[in-house]
Amino acid sequence: MQIFALVASLALTLAALFVLVPAVRSMLRVIRMGQPASPSRTDDPVARTVTMLKETVLHTRMLQWTWVGIMHWFVFAAFLFLSTAVVGAYVQLFDPEWAWPIVGHWYPFEWFSEFIGALSTVGIIWLIVYRQKHHPRSEGRNSRFFGSTFWQAYFVEYLALLEGAAILFIRGAEYHLVDPDHATRAHFPLSSWIGEALYPAGQGANENLVYFIAFFKIALAMVWLIVIGRNLTMGIAWHRFTAWFNIWFKRESSGRTALGEVKPLAVAGKAITLEDVEDLDEDVTLGVGKIEDFSWKGLLDFTTCTECGRCQSQCPAWNTQKPLSPKLLMKGLREHTYLKAAGQAGHVDRALIGKGDGGGDFYNPEGGDFVVDADVLWSCTTCGACVEQCPVDIEHVDHIVDMRRYQVLIESNFPTELNQLFKGLENRGNPWNMAANARMDWAKGLPFEVKEVGKDLESLESVDWLFWVGCAGAYEDRAKKTTRAVAELLHMAGVSFGVLGNRETCTGDSARRSGNEFVYQALAQENVETFKEFKVKKVVATCAHCFNTLKNEYKAFGIELEVVHHTQLLNRLVREGRLKPVAPEPGTNTRSITYHDPCYLGRHNQVYSPPRELLSALPGASYVEMERNSERSFCCGAGGARMWMEESLGERINMNRSTEAVGTGADQIVVGCPFCRVMLSDGVTALQAKSEAREEVEVLDVAQMLLASVRAGDTATDAEKAPAGAPAAAPASAAAPVAAPAEPAASGAAGVSLFAEAPTEAPAKPASGGSLFDEPTTEPVAPATSGGSLFDQPTTEPAKPSTTSSSLFDDAPPTPATPNGSLFDQPTTEPTPAPAVSGGSLFDVPADEAPAPATTGTPEPTAEATAEPAPSGSLFDIEEEPVAQPEPKKAEAAPEAEPEQHDAPEKPRGLFDL
Repeated sequence: MQIFALVASLALTLAALFVLVPAVRSMLRVIRMGQPASPSRTDDPVARTVTMLKETVLHTRMLQWTWVGIMHWFVFAAFLFLSTAVVGAYVQLFDPEWAWPIVGHWYPFEWFSEFIGALSTVGIIWLIVYRQKHHPRSEGRNSRFFGSTFWQAYFVEYLALLEGAAILFIRGAEYHLVDPDHATRAHFPLSSWIGEALYPAGQGANENLVYFIAFFKIALAMVWLIVIGRNLTMGIAWHRFTAWFNIWFKRESSGRTALGEVKPLAVAGKAITLEDVEDLDEDVTLGVGKIEDFSWKGLLDFTTCTECGRCQSQCPAWNTQKPLSPKLLMKGLREHTYLKAAGQAGHVDRALIGKGDGGGDFYNPEGGDFVVDADVLWSCTTCGACVEQCPVDIEHVDHIVDMRRYQVLIESNFPTELNQLFKGLENRGNPWNMAANARMDWAKGLPFEVKEVGKDLESLESVDWLFWVGCAGAYEDRAKKTTRAVAELLHMAGVSFGVLGNRETCTGDSARRSGNEFVYQALAQENVETFKEFKVKKVVATCAHCFNTLKNEYKAFGIELEVVHHTQLLNRLVREGRLKPVAPEPGTNTRSITYHDPCYLGRHNQVYSPPRELLSALPGASYVEMERNSERSFCCGAGGARMWMEESLGERINMNRSTEAVGTGADQIVVGCPFCRVMLSDGVTALQAKSEAREEVEVLDVAQMLLASVRAGDTATDAEKAPAGAPAAAPASAAAPVAAPAEPAASGAAGVSLFAEAPTEAPAKPASGGSLFDEPTTEPVAPATSGGSLFDQPTTEPAKPSTTSSSLFDDAPPTPATPNGSLFDQPTTEPTPAPAVSGGSLFDVPADEAPAPATTGTPEPTAEATAEPAPSGSLFDIEEEPVAQPEPKKAEAAPEAEPEQHDAPEKPRGLFDL
C-alpha cells in the first residue's frame, strides 16, 4: 500500500504541476493584457494588507449574509488548514506516525484540527442544501444562482465535503498509531470515536489506512489543481487564490468599497481632463471599447467573480425583469476575455457592445457579433448594490461607466433621450434646459430674505453654509418645496446661509454616470471656479446626487469642501435643541411613516442613521421599516441618468419600490432626495389610480416632515376657516394623488390636501403621456437654435412635432392637471388660505397670511427669462444633419402595462431561508 500511495501521489503531483504552471502563466498573461491601473492602487500597503486580512480571514463582507458567511468561514478555514495537511500527507507516506514538530501534539492545535474538519463538513453540507433549496428550477430568475455554472459549483462543493471529512478520518487512523500517552480523547476529541467505530486496532492495518488516506488527501488536492488549471474561467474555484489580490488592489486603501466617486476617465493609467484633450492622439480610446481597454484590475475582477449571485439578488434592474445582471455581466466579460486571448474564432473581432433582436442571449450570443447587449449597459442605475454586496470587491459600476464613456465619447451611440439631457447641461447648465435667471424662483414669497452671493454677500466667509439648491431644487415643483422647507428650518435655527443663485450650475452627476465625462468636467470646473471665487468651505445639499458629487468628486479639481446632506445638518440642529419638534395635542391623528434610503446617500456614502434619527424625533409619529432597507435598500430607478431615459423593459423600478413602500401601511413615505421623490410619487400615484394604494398616502421629504412638526403647535390652536358657502373640505389625512394621465383630477376633488394651492381657473385636460416635469407657461421658453451639440444624433429626416403627447424635454409643455398637493406643501409664491378641516393632524402647518389664490407649478418665466437666447456655440459643436427628436417619454405614473405585483419578502422561516 505504501508503494502504491507513493507512486500514485508522485504521478498526480507531476500531472498537476504540468497543468497548473502553464495555467497560471496564461492567466497572468491575460490579466496583463489590460491597461495600467491607477498608481493609487498600491498606496499604503500596510492599510491594504490589513483590509485584505479583515475581509478574508474575518469574512467581514461575507457575513453580510450571516448564516451563509458563517458556514463559508468554516469551509474557508478548513481549506487553509488542508493546505498544511496536504504537505503533512506527503511526509506520512514515509512515516505514518509523523506529527508536526512543536505543535503536533499541542492540545489547541489538535482540537482545532478536528473541530474545523467537523465544522467544515457541516458547513459545506449546509451550503449544498442551501443551493438546492434556492435552485433556479424552483425559483427561476429570483434565484441568485440563476445563470451560474452548476457543474463547477457541484465540483467545488463535493470536493470540499471530502476535504473536510478527510481530516477526521486520517486522525481516526492516527488514534491507533500514537503512543498510549497521546492516544486519549483529550488529544483526539472527535476522531477517537471514528477510530474506535471504523478502524481495527492492529498496527499494520492502521498504517495502511494512514497511507491510503494520506494518498486520498493528496489526490483530492491534485485533482482540484488539474481541473481548475484546465478551466481558467472557473471563478468559483480560482477565487480561493485570486480574491486575496483582488481585495488588496481594491480602489480605496482605506478599505471602503468602490462607491461614491466614479473611477476617473484614464488613458494608459493616467487620468484625463479637458486640458489634456488637445494633446491626445487622434486614435486614442476614451473609455472601454474592447476588452483590452479595461485596466488589468478590471480583468482581475472578471477572473475573480465567484458567480455567487449576491449582486444579482440585489440589482434593481434584474429584479424588474431587465437583462442586466452584474454577475452575468462579469461572467460574460470573463468568458470573452479568455476566449479572445486564446484566439478563439468568433471572439477576436467581436464587438464589446452591440444590439440584438431582444429575443436571444444578452451575453455572448452564439454566433453573435457582440459580447454584451446595449440594453444591459443602459439598464444600470449605478445604485451600487452590486458593489456593496460583492464579497471579493469587484467594481461593477466603474466598469459599466467606462463602457458607457466609450459609447458616448467615441461612438456617439446612446439612448436618444440623453441627447436632450446633454444639450440642456451643455447650453443652459441644467437638465431641463431652463433659463439660469429662474433659479431663484423657489425663494419667492418666503418671509425672510435669502442671501445671494454676488448680490447680498461678497463671499461665503460671512455665513455658516453655502446652501446648494441644485437643479431639481430650483426647477422641479416638488423639489422646490423641500428647498423652501430647508431654508425655513435653517432660518428658524439661526443658521446663516447663502446661495449662489444664477451662478450655480449642475454638478454634472447625470452627465458623468451616463458616460459624458467632458460635459461633467466642464460643469465641475465652472462650479469649482465659483467656489474658489466666493471662498466656499462648507456646503449643505438636499439632493443626494449633488451631495455625493460635491463631497467625493470635486476634490479632483483642487478644492476641499465640507459637504453635508440636509438630513445630517437638520438632525444635528434638532439634537442641539435649535429646532424643537412640537408634540401634537391629544386627539390629533397619529401618522405612520416609512423611510426610503436614497442610493447616493446610503450605499454610496453610508448615511443611514441621521434621517432615521430625525424621523424618530418627531413626536406622535410611528415608524415602520421597509423589508429592503439600509445597505439592502431598493433603488427608486432614477440614478445613472435613468431619470432622463424611458423605461421600456420589464417592470418599472419605481413601481416595484412604491409597491413595497405602500405595503408597509405607512401614511407618509419619506425620502431624502428629489429624484427619489419624483420616482416614488409617480409610483404611488399610479397605484392610487388603480386603487392599490390608499388615497391619503403621500411622498414627502424629511425636511417637510420636520418643518411641519416644528410648527405643529400653531396649527393645533388656529385651524383655518373655510369661506362661507364653500364645500366641505376633505379630512387633513386624505392627501390627493396626482391625477393619472388618463383621468386628471378635477379642481376641488375629494381628497385634496390641506395645503394644495387652488388654481385661478380650472386647468385644461392635458394630452395623454404628459411629461413628469411639464410646467404651465403662458409662452414657451425659447429653444436653443444654435450651438449644436457633440451629441446630436443625425437622422434621415427631422422629427415631426407630436400633437398627442409631450416629452420630458418639451420647452412648451401642455397645461397639467391639478397637482397632488401634499399635506406638507409649502407655497411656492405666497401662502394660500386653506379650508377648514376636521381631525387635525400632527403635521398640519398653518399659513401665515391669506393672500389671493395662486396657481401652482413653476412660476411663469419673465419675458427676459423666456427670451434669453441660447449660447451661441458649444464646446462640442460639429456639423451634422437635422436632428430627430426622440419619442416622447411617457409619464412615469402611467406605465403602459400593468406592473407585476411583488409581495414583500417573507421573514426567514428556517435555517436556509435568507
